[in-house]
Amino acid sequence: MNSFFKTCTALAATSVLLVACGGGNDDDPTPSNEPGVLTVTSATVGALNGVYGNGALNLTDVDKKNPVGSVPELCTFRFDGANKVGSPATAFGDIRYRPDATGLYQAFLTFDGKEYGSDDATDTVVARDKEQIRLTSKTLTATDGSNATLRVTGIVPMRTNRPSGC
Repeated sequence: MNSFFKTCTALAATSVLLVACGGGNDDDPTPSNEPGVLTVTSATVGALNGVYGNGALNLTDVDKKNPVGSVPELCTFRFDGANKVGSPATAFGDIRYRPDATGLYQAFLTFDGKEYGSDDATDTVVARDKEQIRLTSKTLTATDGSNATLRVTGIVPMRTNRPSGC
């Protein structure tokens, strides 16, 4: 009986740790067959200018989240694997849009370790029929308070198995 209790305790502790550490979920982007490309221009940090994405991007599933408080219900997903052509730099991002919206609610994109963001739908399209997000010369501002900016044009694919409205 004592060893049964120890086994149950060990299993319970392992389960708690897996949940706390994010094990057993799909929060990390996984390979897709969907190509995506982002072109950075007019960057305050000139070394960031260039083309990111030389193949299929890694994607998470699109989730529908309804947080408590004043933040609206959102469809969210993340991507990575956008390697800069001719450089070891990479890009990854966190995309957020409202169900049934035609533009983004927020986007946070990181280029070579520096995060940039926007919280308006200007110059963005949520193209559900094409399974993609489109950015057209979208201005993003650094989230570190430096006021650095860049412009992004490109396509980020979405997985097809999305919740209703997403």
